[in-house]
Amino acid sequence: MGIIAMTIGNTIRNIGFWTIDTIKGGNIKKHYQDILHVMDDPFSKKSIKNRNNLLDKLLDHSVKTVPFYSQYERTNFKKLPIISKDLILNDFDNFKSNKFKARELHKVSTSGSTGIPFLLFINQNKRNRNSADTLYFFKKVGYNIGDRLYYFRLWNGERKSELRRILQNIVKVNISKMTDDFINDLLNQLRKDPSPKCVIAIASSLETLCKYIDKNDVKNLNVNIKSFIANSEALNDYTKESIEKNFNATIFSRYSNEEQGIIAQQKPDNNNFFQINWASYFVEIIHMDEDIPAKPGEMGRIIVTDLFNYSMPLIRYDTGDIGIMELINNEPVLTKVEGRKMDLIYDAAGDLISSYCVYPVMDEYNHLIKQYQFIQIGKKEYLIKLNIDHEFIHNKKLVKNFKAILGSDAKVTIEFVNEIPELSSGKRKKVMNTFNQNYA
Repeated sequence: MGIIAMTIGNTIRNIGFWTIDTIKGGNIKKHYQDILHVMDDPFSKKSIKNRNNLLDKLLDHSVKTVPFYSQYERTNFKKLPIISKDLILNDFDNFKSNKFKARELHKVSTSGSTGIPFLLFINQNKRNRNSADTLYFFKKVGYNIGDRLYYFRLWNGERKSELRRILQNIVKVNISKMTDDFINDLLNQLRKDPSPKCVIAIASSLETLCKYIDKNDVKNLNVNIKSFIANSEALNDYTKESIEKNFNATIFSRYSNEEQGIIAQQKPDNNNFFQINWASYFVEIIHMDEDIPAKPGEMGRIIVTDLFNYSMPLIRYDTGDIGIMELINNEPVLTKVEGRKMDLIYDAAGDLISSYCVYPVMDEYNHLIKQYQFIQIGKKEYLIKLNIDHEFIHNKKLVKNFKAILGSDAKVTIEFVNEIPELSSGKRKKVMNTFNQNYA
C-alpha cells in the first residue's frame, strides 16, 4: 500500500472516529475542547475558576453519595485524608457512589506492579475524559487519531484497552520475549511499513531494542517514526540518546497510571520536565513521612485527585510514586518522577538517595549488559544482578563506583543470572528494595 493510500486511510479513520462521537452526542469532543482551553493556560483566572468548579462539584457529589466521604466537610479539601490502595481495598464498598448502577460502570484493573492488584469502577463520563486526554497528549507529540501506532506491551488475549477503542490503527507488539530474532523481525516490519507512525512502549522494551541496534551496528533505520512515548518506567539517558540518534525521532516520557489515566507528559519544547494534566487532575507533592506539603524542589509523594471519576472518587490518592514539583515559567511542573515509594533506596548511613543515581553508573556498561537489577537487601547490603552474554571483567570497578555513592562500608555483591524476571505488567524493575527498614 502506498503512502497516499495510507494517508487517505488515516484520514478516513479520523473522520470516522469523530463522526461516531458526534452521533453519540459529541461527548469526547466536548472534553477535548475543554482540555485544550485549560491546558493552553492552566493558571489563568478562567482556568483556575473552571478547575475549582470541577473540584467543588466532585466534593459535593462525594460527601452526598459516597459513604467514606459522608463524614467529611466538602469545603475543606486539604483536610480530607490521603487515601491509598490498601485503604480502598479494605473498605471497597464504602468508596463506591450510590448514584450509579453496576451496569452503568466500567471496570479498570491494575496489574499489581506494586504487589497489590487493584480494581475499581469508572463511570462513562470519566471514560470519555480519558479518551480525550489520550487524544490531547498524543497530539502534543505529533500523533493524530487514525495514524499508525506501534504499541509495545504485554498483550494477553484480547483484553480491550482504551487506546484500542479510540485508535483503530494499532500494531500490537508483544514484548513478552524480546529475543534477537524477534527484534530483527520487528525492524524488518518497520522498514516495510512506510506510513508515518508513533511508538508507545514500556521504557525497558525500548532499551532492549536500542541495545540490539547498537550491538549489531544496525544502519539505515529510516522507518518514518514521528515520535516515541515511553511510559510505565523511568527513561534512562542511554535509551533516550540511542532512540534520537538511531531513529531521528524525539522521545517523550509519560507519567500515567491505570486507575486514573494520564497525569503528566514531557513537553515537545522542553522535555526536561513533565507538564501536569491540570485539566483532569489536581496534583500535590506531599512530604515523605508527614501529610504536609513538600517544599518546592523537595522529593515527596505524588498525590492525585481525579476530577472526573464520580463512581469511585479518588480524592487525594497516594499513587505510590514519588517526585519533585517546581515552578517553571510560572507553572507548577514535575521536574522528577521516580518509581514506587516501596522501592526507594538508602545509603549505608540510612539516608534516602535517588534511584536515578543507579542509572549513570550502569550506563557505562550498557554495551556489555543485556539486563541488570539493583536491589537493596539489607541496611548496608546491596545486590546487583547482571544478565550478560560474555565474560564480565569489571566487577571491582563496578563495586567501587557504587561504594562511592552508598558509602565505603556498603557491602555490594554481584550475581550473574540468565534472566531478570518481568512483572505481570511487562515491566522489569531496575531498582528494588526488599529490606524492611524502619526508616523506609
